[in-house]
Amino acid sequence: MFSLPSLLTFTHLIGLALGAGAATVKLTLLFMCATDYTFVPVYLRVAKPVTRHIVLGMILLTLSGIGWLLLGHELTTRLLVKLILVGAIWVLGPFIDNVVEPRFQEMAPAPGAPPSPAFGRIRRQYLVLEVAATGLFYVIIVMWVLV
Repeated sequence: MFSLPSLLTFTHLIGLALGAGAATVKLTLLFMCATDYTFVPVYLRVAKPVTRHIVLGMILLTLSGIGWLLLGHELTTRLLVKLILVGAIWVLGPFIDNVVEPRFQEMAPAPGAPPSPAFGRIRRQYLVLEVAATGLFYVIIVMWVLV
């Protein structure tokens, strides 16, 4: 029989696996675009479905986290920092997906064409932001293990 705390823990783990796992997949595929620009069309086909998994993971993490707080989980300094980092992902993610990724898609080279310097710049910006967002997931994971 499940208790509410064990259900929240299970939901948090599923959310963490979906969010961090999908973010890692997206970042890995984006790194492949950085080394082989002919991979860009493949990346563009899978980026949105992978992003949906990140968002689903974040929703599960957020809802289960709210559940923990409603159950009276102690609000420590470490937990407060973790909540701020989660908030940063909620801000950074939509910026990446709604501003940077569309620019990346617009500037992507046509099949067989060389990439433009503008595409190189947006690819680097996109990569830096995805590294930051994925890195935040891993910082949160370490903090969760330590809490």
